[in-house]
Amino acid sequence: MKKGKIITKIIAVGLAAAFTAGIAAGCGSGSNNVQDDLKFDEFGDPVFENVDLKVWSIVGDPDDVYLEKVNKMFNDYYRENGLQAKITPIVNGDFYQQVANTITTDPRNAPDVIIIHSERLSGLAANNVIVPMSEYFEAAKTEFDPDAYLDNVMGECYYQNKLYGVPLDVHAGVWFVRSDILEKNGLEKPTTLTEFVEVCNALVEKYEAGTLWHREMNKTNEAACVWTQSKTFGDNYYPVVMSKDGGIEQGWIPQTAVFQNGGKLTDEKGYPAWNTKGLEDVMTMFRNWQTGQGDFKGTPYKGAFVSGKDDVNTVWSKLASGEAVFSCEGPWWIEQRLNEYEDILGDLPDDGNKTYAPLDIMNMSKLYALDENAEYAGEIYGVGHCFSICRTVTSKTKRVAAALYAKFMTENAVDYMQGGHLPACKAILESQQYKEKPFYDRYLKEFGDPENFVMLGNTPHYSAVYEGLKNVYSDIFNSNFKDRTVAQIIKSRYDYAVNFIKASEGL
Repeated sequence: MKKGKIITKIIAVGLAAAFTAGIAAGCGSGSNNVQDDLKFDEFGDPVFENVDLKVWSIVGDPDDVYLEKVNKMFNDYYRENGLQAKITPIVNGDFYQQVANTITTDPRNAPDVIIIHSERLSGLAANNVIVPMSEYFEAAKTEFDPDAYLDNVMGECYYQNKLYGVPLDVHAGVWFVRSDILEKNGLEKPTTLTEFVEVCNALVEKYEAGTLWHREMNKTNEAACVWTQSKTFGDNYYPVVMSKDGGIEQGWIPQTAVFQNGGKLTDEKGYPAWNTKGLEDVMTMFRNWQTGQGDFKGTPYKGAFVSGKDDVNTVWSKLASGEAVFSCEGPWWIEQRLNEYEDILGDLPDDGNKTYAPLDIMNMSKLYALDENAEYAGEIYGVGHCFSICRTVTSKTKRVAAALYAKFMTENAVDYMQGGHLPACKAILESQQYKEKPFYDRYLKEFGDPENFVMLGNTPHYSAVYEGLKNVYSDIFNSNFKDRTVAQIIKSRYDYAVNFIKASEGL
Protein backbone atom coordinates (compact mmCIF):
# COMPACT_ATOMS: atom_id res chain seq x y z
CA MET A 1 0.00 0.00 0.00
CA LYS A 2 3.01 2.27 0.28
CA LYS A 3 3.14 2.81 -3.46
CA GLY A 4 -0.53 3.74 -3.48
CA LYS A 5 0.09 6.49 -0.96
CA ILE A 6 2.96 7.83 -3.04
CA ILE A 7 0.73 7.97 -6.13
CA THR A 8 -1.95 9.84 -4.20
CA LYS A 9 0.63 12.32 -2.95
CA ILE A 10 1.86 13.02 -6.46
CA ILE A 11 -1.70 13.62 -7.66
CA ALA A 12 -2.35 15.92 -4.72
CA VAL A 13 0.73 17.99 -5.54
CA GLY A 14 -0.33 18.24 -9.18
CA LEU A 15 -3.84 19.42 -8.33
CA ALA A 16 -2.51 21.89 -5.79
CA ALA A 17 -0.05 23.30 -8.32
CA ALA A 18 -2.77 23.75 -10.90
CA PHE A 19 -5.00 25.52 -8.38
CA THR A 20 -2.17 27.76 -7.15
CA ALA A 21 -1.38 28.77 -10.72
CA GLY A 22 -5.00 29.78 -11.17
CA ILE A 23 -4.98 31.90 -8.02
CA ALA A 24 -1.74 33.54 -9.09
CA ALA A 25 -3.16 34.41 -12.46
CA GLY A 26 -6.01 36.21 -10.76
CA CYS A 27 -3.61 38.58 -9.03
CA GLY A 28 -2.09 41.71 -10.49
CA SER A 29 -3.45 44.42 -12.71
CA GLY A 30 -4.52 44.57 -16.31
CA SER A 31 -8.10 43.32 -16.42
CA ASN A 32 -9.66 46.78 -16.00
CA ASN A 33 -6.90 48.96 -17.51
CA VAL A 34 -7.96 48.79 -21.14
CA GLN A 35 -6.84 51.63 -23.38
CA ASP A 36 -9.76 52.95 -25.43
CA ASP A 37 -7.83 53.29 -28.70
CA LEU A 38 -10.54 51.94 -31.01
CA LYS A 39 -11.12 53.90 -34.24
CA PHE A 40 -13.48 53.40 -37.18
CA ASP A 41 -13.21 54.12 -40.89
CA GLU A 42 -15.77 55.93 -43.04
CA PHE A 43 -17.71 52.67 -43.46
CA GLY A 44 -18.05 52.15 -39.72
CA ASP A 45 -15.55 49.27 -39.57
CA PRO A 46 -12.83 49.05 -36.91
CA VAL A 47 -9.41 50.30 -38.00
CA PHE A 48 -6.45 47.99 -37.45
CA GLU A 49 -2.89 49.19 -37.99
CA ASN A 50 -0.24 46.49 -37.69
CA VAL A 51 -2.25 44.50 -35.16
CA ASP A 52 -0.65 41.09 -34.63
CA LEU A 53 -2.56 38.62 -32.53
CA LYS A 54 -0.52 36.15 -30.54
CA VAL A 55 -2.56 32.95 -30.28
CA TRP A 56 -1.68 30.02 -28.03
CA SER A 57 -3.48 26.81 -28.88
CA ILE A 58 -4.13 23.54 -27.06
CA VAL A 59 -4.75 21.99 -30.51
CA GLY A 60 -1.48 20.23 -31.29
CA ASP A 61 -0.06 17.51 -33.49
CA PRO A 62 -1.49 16.09 -35.70
CA ASP A 63 -4.63 18.25 -36.08
CA ASP A 64 -2.92 21.64 -35.73
CA VAL A 65 -2.16 21.62 -39.48
CA TYR A 66 -5.89 21.75 -40.20
CA LEU A 67 -6.43 24.63 -37.79
CA GLU A 68 -3.60 26.49 -39.50
CA LYS A 69 -5.51 26.26 -42.79
CA VAL A 70 -8.31 28.32 -41.27
CA ASN A 71 -5.85 30.74 -39.70
CA LYS A 72 -4.33 31.31 -43.15
CA MET A 73 -7.80 32.15 -44.46
CA PHE A 74 -8.14 34.74 -41.72
CA ASN A 75 -4.75 36.28 -42.47
CA ASP A 76 -5.50 36.41 -46.19
CA TYR A 77 -8.86 38.05 -45.52
CA TYR A 78 -7.54 40.71 -43.11
CA ARG A 79 -4.06 41.28 -44.55
CA GLU A 80 -4.95 44.56 -46.27
CA ASN A 81 -6.74 45.68 -43.11
CA GLY A 82 -3.60 45.47 -41.01
CA LEU A 83 -4.68 42.50 -38.91
CA GLN A 84 -2.82 39.18 -38.66
CA ALA A 85 -2.70 36.22 -36.29
CA LYS A 86 -0.05 33.64 -35.48
CA ILE A 87 -0.89 30.37 -33.74
CA THR A 88 1.59 28.66 -31.42
CA PRO A 89 0.56 25.11 -30.43
CA ILE A 90 1.57 24.13 -26.89
CA VAL A 91 1.64 20.61 -25.52
CA ASN A 92 -1.49 19.70 -23.55
CA GLY A 93 0.43 18.83 -20.39
CA ASP A 94 2.10 22.25 -20.30
CA PHE A 95 -0.54 24.54 -21.76
CA TYR A 96 -2.65 25.70 -18.82
CA GLN A 97 0.23 26.02 -16.40
CA GLN A 98 2.23 27.98 -18.98
CA VAL A 99 -0.67 30.33 -19.71
CA ALA A 100 -1.22 31.08 -16.01
CA ASN A 101 2.46 31.54 -15.26
CA THR A 102 3.10 33.82 -18.25
CA ILE A 103 0.11 36.03 -17.55
CA THR A 104 1.28 36.41 -13.95
CA THR A 105 5.04 36.80 -14.31
CA ASP A 106 5.60 37.95 -17.89
CA PRO A 107 2.42 39.67 -19.14
CA ARG A 108 4.16 41.39 -22.05
CA ASN A 109 4.82 37.99 -23.61
CA ALA A 110 1.44 36.54 -22.72
CA PRO A 111 -0.89 35.45 -25.53
CA ASP A 112 -3.72 37.65 -26.70
CA VAL A 113 -6.02 34.76 -27.57
CA ILE A 114 -6.05 31.23 -26.22
CA ILE A 115 -7.73 28.21 -27.79
CA ILE A 116 -8.76 26.08 -24.83
CA HIS A 117 -10.98 23.16 -23.86
CA SER A 118 -14.35 24.71 -23.11
CA GLU A 119 -14.68 22.66 -19.91
CA ARG A 120 -11.70 24.63 -18.57
CA LEU A 121 -13.31 28.00 -19.19
CA SER A 122 -15.11 28.44 -15.85
CA GLY A 123 -11.89 27.93 -13.91
CA LEU A 124 -9.97 30.36 -16.10
CA ALA A 125 -12.73 32.96 -15.88
CA ALA A 126 -13.03 32.55 -12.10
CA ASN A 127 -9.30 33.20 -11.75
CA ASN A 128 -9.29 36.25 -14.04
CA VAL A 129 -7.16 34.65 -16.74
CA ILE A 130 -9.69 35.51 -19.47
CA VAL A 131 -12.20 38.34 -19.89
CA PRO A 132 -15.83 38.66 -21.02
CA MET A 133 -16.19 39.10 -24.76
CA SER A 134 -19.65 40.51 -25.51
CA GLU A 135 -18.67 44.17 -25.19
CA TYR A 136 -15.96 43.75 -27.82
CA PHE A 137 -18.40 42.37 -30.36
CA GLU A 138 -20.63 45.34 -29.58
CA ALA A 139 -17.68 47.71 -29.90
CA ALA A 140 -16.92 46.22 -33.32
CA LYS A 141 -20.58 46.73 -34.26
CA THR A 142 -20.69 43.02 -35.06
CA GLU A 143 -23.54 40.82 -33.93
CA PHE A 144 -22.64 37.63 -32.09
CA ASP A 145 -25.52 35.15 -31.95
CA PRO A 146 -25.10 32.35 -29.36
CA ASP A 147 -27.95 30.49 -31.05
CA ALA A 148 -25.71 30.05 -34.08
CA TYR A 149 -23.68 27.48 -32.10
CA LEU A 150 -24.49 24.13 -30.54
CA ASP A 151 -26.11 24.58 -27.14
CA ASN A 152 -23.95 21.99 -25.38
CA VAL A 153 -20.63 23.66 -26.28
CA MET A 154 -22.05 27.16 -26.04
CA GLY A 155 -23.21 26.40 -22.51
CA GLU A 156 -19.62 25.90 -21.37
CA CYS A 157 -18.59 29.28 -22.80
CA TYR A 158 -20.42 31.27 -20.10
CA TYR A 159 -19.33 32.10 -16.58
CA GLN A 160 -21.71 33.94 -14.24
CA ASN A 161 -23.98 34.63 -17.23
CA LYS A 162 -21.22 36.39 -19.17
CA LEU A 163 -19.77 35.22 -22.48
CA TYR A 164 -16.10 34.24 -22.13
CA GLY A 165 -15.59 32.06 -25.17
CA VAL A 166 -16.62 31.31 -28.75
CA PRO A 167 -16.93 27.58 -29.49
CA LEU A 168 -14.95 25.98 -32.30
CA ASP A 169 -15.83 22.28 -32.17
CA VAL A 170 -17.01 19.30 -30.21
CA HIS A 171 -15.26 15.94 -30.22
CA ALA A 172 -15.16 12.64 -28.38
CA GLY A 173 -13.02 9.57 -28.04
CA VAL A 174 -13.58 6.82 -30.59
CA TRP A 175 -12.77 3.15 -30.92
CA PHE A 176 -10.42 2.14 -33.70
CA VAL A 177 -11.39 -1.27 -35.07
CA ARG A 178 -9.53 -3.79 -37.18
CA SER A 179 -12.54 -4.21 -39.42
CA ASP A 180 -10.68 -6.55 -41.77
CA ILE A 181 -10.14 -9.09 -38.97
CA LEU A 182 -13.79 -8.91 -37.96
CA GLU A 183 -15.03 -9.37 -41.52
CA LYS A 184 -12.61 -12.17 -42.33
CA ASN A 185 -13.87 -14.03 -39.26
CA GLY A 186 -17.54 -13.49 -40.05
CA LEU A 187 -18.08 -10.93 -37.28
CA GLU A 188 -19.69 -7.49 -37.37
CA LYS A 189 -18.70 -4.21 -35.76
CA PRO A 190 -20.57 -3.97 -32.42
CA THR A 191 -23.03 -1.18 -31.73
CA THR A 192 -23.91 -1.96 -28.11
CA LEU A 193 -22.12 -3.25 -25.02
CA THR A 194 -23.84 -6.62 -25.39
CA GLU A 195 -22.58 -6.96 -28.96
CA PHE A 196 -19.11 -5.80 -27.91
CA VAL A 197 -18.85 -8.59 -25.33
CA GLU A 198 -20.22 -11.15 -27.80
CA VAL A 199 -17.63 -10.19 -30.44
CA CYS A 200 -14.76 -10.30 -27.91
CA ASN A 201 -15.89 -13.72 -26.69
CA ALA A 202 -16.00 -14.96 -30.27
CA LEU A 203 -12.49 -13.66 -31.01
CA VAL A 204 -11.07 -15.33 -27.90
CA GLU A 205 -12.81 -18.61 -28.71
CA LYS A 206 -11.62 -18.64 -32.30
CA TYR A 207 -8.04 -17.97 -31.28
CA GLU A 208 -8.07 -20.74 -28.68
CA ALA A 209 -9.43 -23.11 -31.32
CA GLY A 210 -6.75 -22.05 -33.81
CA THR A 211 -9.33 -20.73 -36.29
CA LEU A 212 -8.90 -16.96 -35.86
CA TRP A 213 -7.82 -15.28 -39.07
CA HIS A 214 -5.47 -12.35 -38.49
CA ARG A 215 -2.83 -10.42 -40.41
CA GLU A 216 -0.16 -7.84 -39.76
CA MET A 217 0.20 -4.32 -41.10
CA ASN A 218 3.92 -4.30 -41.92
CA LYS A 219 5.40 -1.43 -43.92
CA THR A 220 8.68 -3.20 -44.62
CA ASN A 221 7.55 -6.79 -45.14
CA GLU A 222 4.59 -7.38 -47.43
CA ALA A 223 4.88 -11.13 -46.88
CA ALA A 224 3.91 -10.56 -43.24
CA CYS A 225 0.63 -9.01 -44.36
CA VAL A 226 -0.93 -12.31 -45.42
CA TRP A 227 -3.73 -13.98 -43.49
CA THR A 228 -2.85 -16.69 -41.00
CA GLN A 229 -4.65 -18.79 -38.41
CA SER A 230 -1.55 -19.62 -36.39
CA LYS A 231 -1.31 -18.85 -32.67
CA THR A 232 1.19 -16.10 -33.33
CA PHE A 233 0.58 -14.29 -30.06
CA GLY A 234 1.09 -17.09 -27.55
CA ASP A 235 -1.50 -18.95 -25.53
CA ASN A 236 -3.93 -16.06 -25.04
CA TYR A 237 -5.57 -13.54 -27.33
CA TYR A 238 -6.62 -10.16 -25.89
CA PRO A 239 -8.93 -8.38 -28.35
CA VAL A 240 -9.00 -5.05 -26.46
CA VAL A 241 -5.99 -2.78 -25.85
CA MET A 242 -6.28 -0.72 -22.66
CA SER A 243 -3.36 0.93 -20.95
CA LYS A 244 -2.58 -0.27 -17.43
CA ASP A 245 -1.14 3.20 -16.79
CA GLY A 246 -4.27 4.99 -17.91
CA GLY A 247 -3.88 6.13 -21.50
CA ILE A 248 -6.07 8.46 -23.52
CA GLU A 249 -9.08 6.22 -22.88
CA GLN A 250 -9.24 7.27 -19.22
CA GLY A 251 -10.32 10.70 -20.44
CA TRP A 252 -13.30 9.34 -22.37
CA ILE A 253 -14.51 5.96 -21.12
CA PRO A 254 -15.40 6.49 -17.44
CA GLN A 255 -17.04 9.83 -18.24
CA THR A 256 -19.22 8.28 -20.93
CA ALA A 257 -19.96 5.29 -18.68
CA VAL A 258 -21.40 7.65 -16.05
CA PHE A 259 -23.69 9.34 -18.58
CA GLN A 260 -24.84 6.14 -20.28
CA ASN A 261 -25.98 4.69 -16.98
CA GLY A 262 -28.04 7.69 -15.89
CA GLY A 263 -25.45 9.63 -13.90
CA LYS A 264 -23.80 13.03 -14.21
CA LEU A 265 -20.29 14.33 -13.67
CA THR A 266 -21.03 17.39 -11.53
CA ASP A 267 -23.73 18.60 -9.18
CA GLU A 268 -25.29 22.06 -9.00
CA LYS A 269 -22.28 23.39 -7.05
CA GLY A 270 -19.79 22.09 -9.60
CA TYR A 271 -18.66 19.32 -7.24
CA PRO A 272 -18.03 15.80 -8.56
CA ALA A 273 -21.17 13.65 -8.85
CA TRP A 274 -19.72 10.65 -10.67
CA ASN A 275 -19.71 8.32 -7.64
CA THR A 276 -22.61 6.31 -9.08
CA LYS A 277 -23.65 2.66 -9.10
CA GLY A 278 -23.42 2.71 -12.89
CA LEU A 279 -19.75 3.73 -12.78
CA GLU A 280 -19.05 1.03 -10.19
CA ASP A 281 -20.68 -1.65 -12.33
CA VAL A 282 -18.86 -0.67 -15.53
CA MET A 283 -15.49 -0.37 -13.80
CA THR A 284 -16.07 -3.79 -12.20
CA MET A 285 -16.74 -5.13 -15.68
CA PHE A 286 -13.45 -3.71 -16.95
CA ARG A 287 -11.60 -5.29 -14.05
CA ASN A 288 -13.20 -8.63 -14.97
CA TRP A 289 -12.10 -8.13 -18.57
CA GLN A 290 -8.54 -8.12 -17.28
CA THR A 291 -8.92 -11.30 -15.23
CA GLY A 292 -11.32 -13.17 -17.49
CA GLN A 293 -13.45 -13.97 -14.45
CA GLY A 294 -17.16 -13.39 -14.02
CA ASP A 295 -19.83 -13.01 -16.64
CA PHE A 296 -21.84 -10.47 -18.57
CA LYS A 297 -25.59 -10.77 -17.99
CA GLY A 298 -25.20 -14.45 -17.20
CA THR A 299 -22.84 -15.31 -20.07
CA PRO A 300 -19.38 -16.26 -18.77
CA TYR A 301 -16.35 -14.57 -20.30
CA LYS A 302 -14.42 -16.97 -22.54
CA GLY A 303 -11.18 -15.47 -21.30
CA ALA A 304 -9.56 -12.13 -20.52
CA PHE A 305 -10.25 -9.35 -23.03
CA VAL A 306 -7.45 -7.08 -21.74
CA SER A 307 -3.89 -8.21 -21.08
CA GLY A 308 -3.11 -5.99 -18.10
CA LYS A 309 0.41 -5.45 -19.47
CA ASP A 310 -0.24 -2.82 -22.13
CA ASP A 311 0.74 0.83 -21.98
CA VAL A 312 0.28 3.87 -24.20
CA ASN A 313 3.05 2.66 -26.52
CA THR A 314 1.39 -0.67 -27.34
CA VAL A 315 -1.99 0.70 -28.41
CA TRP A 316 -1.08 1.19 -32.05
CA SER A 317 1.51 -1.60 -32.28
CA LYS A 318 -1.00 -4.26 -31.23
CA LEU A 319 -3.62 -3.02 -33.67
CA ALA A 320 -1.00 -3.07 -36.41
CA SER A 321 0.18 -6.60 -35.60
CA GLY A 322 -3.37 -7.94 -35.44
CA GLU A 323 -2.82 -8.89 -31.81
CA ALA A 324 -5.83 -6.75 -30.91
CA VAL A 325 -8.99 -5.64 -32.68
CA PHE A 326 -10.25 -2.75 -30.54
CA SER A 327 -8.50 0.29 -29.10
CA CYS A 328 -9.85 3.60 -27.78
CA GLU A 329 -8.00 6.71 -28.89
CA GLY A 330 -8.44 10.39 -29.69
CA PRO A 331 -10.27 11.29 -32.90
CA TRP A 332 -7.42 13.48 -34.12
CA TRP A 333 -5.50 10.38 -35.30
CA ILE A 334 -8.19 9.22 -37.72
CA GLU A 335 -6.96 10.71 -40.99
CA GLN A 336 -3.36 9.62 -40.42
CA ARG A 337 -4.17 6.09 -39.24
CA LEU A 338 -6.74 5.33 -41.93
CA ASN A 339 -4.23 6.40 -44.57
CA GLU A 340 -1.49 4.19 -43.11
CA TYR A 341 -3.62 1.07 -42.98
CA GLU A 342 -5.20 1.61 -46.38
CA ASP A 343 -1.85 2.27 -48.03
CA ILE A 344 -0.46 -1.03 -46.79
CA LEU A 345 -3.44 -3.38 -46.54
CA GLY A 346 -6.23 -1.76 -48.50
CA ASP A 347 -5.30 -3.10 -51.94
CA LEU A 348 -4.13 -6.58 -51.01
CA PRO A 349 -6.40 -9.14 -52.73
CA ASP A 350 -7.84 -11.88 -50.54
CA ASP A 351 -10.21 -14.74 -51.30
CA GLY A 352 -9.79 -14.21 -55.03
CA ASN A 353 -10.71 -10.63 -55.84
CA LYS A 354 -12.05 -9.69 -52.41
CA THR A 355 -10.33 -6.98 -50.38
CA TYR A 356 -11.03 -5.87 -46.82
CA ALA A 357 -11.11 -2.35 -45.43
CA PRO A 358 -8.37 -2.72 -42.80
CA LEU A 359 -9.35 -0.08 -40.24
CA ASP A 360 -12.60 1.48 -39.14
CA ILE A 361 -13.95 3.50 -36.23
CA MET A 362 -17.01 3.37 -34.05
CA ASN A 363 -18.39 5.97 -31.71
CA MET A 364 -19.10 5.30 -28.06
CA SER A 365 -22.88 5.30 -28.20
CA LYS A 366 -24.29 2.43 -26.04
CA LEU A 367 -20.86 0.83 -25.55
CA TYR A 368 -20.98 1.23 -21.74
CA ALA A 369 -24.75 1.20 -21.22
CA LEU A 370 -25.74 -1.76 -19.06
CA ASP A 371 -29.32 -1.11 -20.20
CA GLU A 372 -29.02 -0.34 -23.89
CA ASN A 373 -32.73 0.56 -24.10
CA ALA A 374 -32.51 3.32 -21.50
CA GLU A 375 -33.12 6.84 -22.79
CA TYR A 376 -29.61 7.90 -21.80
CA ALA A 377 -27.84 4.80 -23.21
CA GLY A 378 -26.63 6.61 -26.32
CA GLU A 379 -25.12 9.64 -24.58
CA ILE A 380 -21.46 10.36 -25.32
CA TYR A 381 -19.10 12.49 -23.26
CA GLY A 382 -17.98 15.38 -25.43
CA VAL A 383 -15.24 17.98 -25.23
CA GLY A 384 -15.16 21.30 -27.03
CA HIS A 385 -12.52 23.82 -28.02
CA CYS A 386 -13.20 27.54 -27.82
CA PHE A 387 -11.50 30.92 -28.27
CA SER A 388 -11.02 33.27 -25.32
CA ILE A 389 -9.30 36.63 -24.77
CA CYS A 390 -6.60 36.98 -22.11
CA ARG A 391 -6.90 39.74 -19.52
CA THR A 392 -3.38 40.97 -20.30
CA VAL A 393 -4.59 42.50 -23.58
CA THR A 394 -4.67 46.19 -22.68
CA SER A 395 -5.70 47.63 -26.05
CA LYS A 396 -9.41 47.82 -26.83
CA THR A 397 -8.54 47.64 -30.52
CA LYS A 398 -6.72 44.37 -29.97
CA ARG A 399 -9.56 42.95 -27.88
CA VAL A 400 -11.96 43.79 -30.68
CA ALA A 401 -9.57 42.16 -33.15
CA ALA A 402 -9.46 39.07 -30.92
CA ALA A 403 -13.26 38.87 -30.83
CA LEU A 404 -13.48 39.15 -34.63
CA TYR A 405 -10.79 36.49 -34.93
CA ALA A 406 -12.78 34.09 -32.76
CA LYS A 407 -15.92 34.66 -34.80
CA PHE A 408 -14.17 34.28 -38.15
CA MET A 409 -12.30 31.13 -37.15
CA THR A 410 -15.40 29.36 -35.85
CA GLU A 411 -17.62 30.38 -38.78
CA ASN A 412 -15.09 29.27 -41.41
CA ALA A 413 -13.72 26.11 -39.81
CA VAL A 414 -14.76 23.51 -42.40
CA ASP A 415 -11.19 22.44 -43.24
CA TYR A 416 -10.28 22.18 -39.56
CA MET A 417 -12.79 19.35 -39.13
CA GLN A 418 -10.53 17.07 -41.15
CA GLY A 419 -8.53 16.71 -37.92
CA GLY A 420 -11.31 14.62 -36.35
CA HIS A 421 -13.67 17.23 -34.91
CA LEU A 422 -17.31 18.20 -35.43
CA PRO A 423 -18.25 21.87 -35.92
CA ALA A 424 -19.83 23.84 -33.11
CA CYS A 425 -21.16 26.38 -35.61
CA LYS A 426 -24.57 25.21 -36.82
CA ALA A 427 -24.17 26.85 -40.23
CA ILE A 428 -21.14 24.66 -40.94
CA LEU A 429 -22.84 21.57 -39.56
CA GLU A 430 -25.75 22.03 -41.95
CA SER A 431 -23.78 23.22 -44.99
CA GLN A 432 -23.31 21.30 -48.22
CA GLN A 433 -19.69 22.40 -48.32
CA TYR A 434 -19.08 20.48 -45.09
CA LYS A 435 -21.09 17.40 -46.04
CA GLU A 436 -19.42 17.18 -49.46
CA LYS A 437 -15.94 17.03 -47.96
CA PRO A 438 -14.36 13.56 -48.46
CA PHE A 439 -13.49 13.32 -44.78
CA TYR A 440 -17.14 13.80 -43.79
CA ASP A 441 -18.26 10.58 -45.48
CA ARG A 442 -15.03 8.82 -44.66
CA TYR A 443 -15.27 9.20 -40.89
CA LEU A 444 -16.96 12.29 -39.43
CA LYS A 445 -20.49 11.01 -39.95
CA GLU A 446 -19.54 7.97 -37.85
CA PHE A 447 -19.00 10.17 -34.78
CA GLY A 448 -22.68 10.57 -33.96
CA ASP A 449 -24.82 13.67 -33.58
CA PRO A 450 -22.74 16.41 -31.88
CA GLU A 451 -25.89 17.99 -30.46
CA ASN A 452 -26.30 14.91 -28.28
CA PHE A 453 -22.81 14.97 -26.82
CA VAL A 454 -22.90 15.64 -23.09
CA MET A 455 -20.31 18.02 -21.66
CA LEU A 456 -18.60 18.24 -18.28
CA GLY A 457 -20.45 21.49 -17.53
CA ASN A 458 -19.65 24.81 -15.91
CA THR A 459 -17.44 23.99 -12.96
CA PRO A 460 -14.44 25.96 -11.70
CA HIS A 461 -13.22 22.71 -10.10
CA TYR A 462 -12.11 21.04 -13.30
CA SER A 463 -8.99 19.35 -11.95
CA ALA A 464 -10.69 17.76 -8.95
CA VAL A 465 -13.73 16.61 -10.93
CA TYR A 466 -12.11 15.41 -14.13
CA GLU A 467 -8.73 14.21 -12.94
CA GLY A 468 -10.36 12.44 -10.00
CA LEU A 469 -12.52 10.38 -12.34
CA LYS A 470 -9.59 9.62 -14.62
CA ASN A 471 -7.73 8.27 -11.62
CA VAL A 472 -10.62 5.95 -10.78
CA TYR A 473 -10.16 4.35 -14.19
CA SER A 474 -6.39 3.97 -13.92
CA ASP A 475 -6.66 2.61 -10.37
CA ILE A 476 -8.88 -0.21 -11.63
CA PHE A 477 -6.01 -1.52 -13.78
CA ASN A 478 -3.26 -0.66 -11.29
CA SER A 479 -1.82 -3.72 -9.53
CA ASN A 480 -1.11 -1.57 -6.47
CA PHE A 481 -4.87 -1.38 -5.88
CA LYS A 482 -5.82 -4.97 -6.69
CA ASP A 483 -6.83 -5.61 -3.06
CA ARG A 484 -9.31 -2.74 -3.09
CA THR A 485 -12.85 -3.19 -4.34
CA VAL A 486 -14.07 -0.95 -7.12
CA ALA A 487 -16.48 0.68 -4.67
CA GLN A 488 -13.57 1.47 -2.34
CA ILE A 489 -11.53 2.99 -5.19
CA ILE A 490 -14.42 5.21 -6.27
CA LYS A 491 -15.15 6.35 -2.72
CA SER A 492 -11.49 7.12 -2.06
CA ARG A 493 -11.11 9.21 -5.19
CA TYR A 494 -14.45 10.95 -4.69
CA ASP A 495 -13.73 11.83 -1.06
CA TYR A 496 -10.31 13.16 -1.99
CA ALA A 497 -11.74 15.35 -4.79
CA VAL A 498 -14.44 16.82 -2.55
CA ASN A 499 -12.04 17.47 0.31
CA PHE A 500 -9.58 19.11 -2.07
CA ILE A 501 -12.29 21.45 -3.37
CA LYS A 502 -13.44 22.38 0.14
CA ALA A 503 -9.87 23.07 1.20
CA SER A 504 -9.22 25.24 -1.84
CA GLU A 505 -12.43 27.20 -1.29
CA GLY A 506 -11.24 27.96 2.23
CA LEU A 507 -8.04 29.64 0.99
